Amino acid sequence: MSTFKHDKPTHGLSTEIVHSKPVSTEGFSALPVPLYRGSSTFFESTAAQRAPVNPIGLDYSYGLHGNPTQYTLAKKLAEIEGAMHALVCPSGLTGIALVAQACLKTGDHWLIPENVYGPVQALARSLHADYGIEFTEYDPCNAASVAAALQTNTKLVWTEAPGSLTFEVPDLQTIVALAKAHGARTGIDNTWAAGIAYKPFEHGFDFSVQALTKYQCGHADVLMGAVLSNNTRAFTDLERRNRILGLGVSPADCDLVLRGLLTLPLRYRQQAENGLLVATELKQHKAIARVLHPEFPECPGHEFYKRDFTGFASIFSVVLQSHYTDEQACKIIDSLKLFKIAYSWGGPESLGLVVNVADSRKRYLLDTNGQCGPILRLAIGLEDPNDLIADLMLALDAA
Repeated sequence: MSTFKHDKPTHGLSTEIVHSKPVSTEGFSALPVPLYRGSSTFFESTAAQRAPVNPIGLDYSYGLHGNPTQYTLAKKLAEIEGAMHALVCPSGLTGIALVAQACLKTGDHWLIPENVYGPVQALARSLHADYGIEFTEYDPCNAASVAAALQTNTKLVWTEAPGSLTFEVPDLQTIVALAKAHGARTGIDNTWAAGIAYKPFEHGFDFSVQALTKYQCGHADVLMGAVLSNNTRAFTDLERRNRILGLGVSPADCDLVLRGLLTLPLRYRQQAENGLLVATELKQHKAIARVLHPEFPECPGHEFYKRDFTGFASIFSVVLQSHYTDEQACKIIDSLKLFKIAYSWGGPESLGLVVNVADSRKRYLLDTNGQCGPILRLAIGLEDPNDLIADLMLALDAA
């Protein structure tokens, strides 16, 4: 296989093994980014070890702070979304918490949408209980509610587009303008668009957070998030929090996400097409009162989606007719053969859930009798959509 010349050993065997040099990489080139592991990173000298570090630059002072694999992933994410700054963190929720902690202190106030990802509501309640940070929930379908909710101490306006579970698309343009005029920072959960279908920094956002667990990984085997920004001052505040909390990610997991990025646009587009085919067929079934997909004109905020987005994800919800019970909704999901019952999305397999939505969030979903049936969330994978449609139709017909 290879021939090696050995110098005569000058140390004991254990020392020779530890200090043996790797082979030269001259003449080797390949597509994958090398997987760099290491907790202790080596300095050339004491002076180098003592040299000041740029907290938002490439910092090779300790494995927790970063390595070439991790920084390459952050660089690629920044290129995709059009950001100057990026860091990767243990999860999308970690990223949102970092943004909140970087922008808020005791006595401050922030805004979150009523339809936000559930754990963000829990985060807001925790920050209020533990640190006296106030929050107000606004109606994402009514930008005027943002203007009404702004207070003198409002420091952050958080958005999610489309909304978690019910998929309303807010008027992001107006919300950002209101926040900027007020002097508040802005952030968005851009996981649904995967950094592809919506470009937050072209619309004036300070922060974008993504759950790389979803489409960027693409294989349902990594938990990771990212925070991106074009606001250097704001990002510096966030990176300081990140270091204080000692957050880090595995280089091996970064390697898996880098692999996923190579096929991200193809998978995102294919799964979106599959999802739209399934959603269109479901609209025709008598058990379905409504399909909540931004591509459909009846979805709240459709006009803002058409204005601001260049594509759509493969996850959506359906509202059953109001005479269906929760028990029947669970039976439908339990009867599916090709859908797994699980959280998340963006992997190769399709997922389904019965979701619980607060009554206050159902006001845009009521039928002519003022009722709203159970809601099912479907995340469409890479299976043949005709097989998924047949599976769903059998379960709906049997309910």
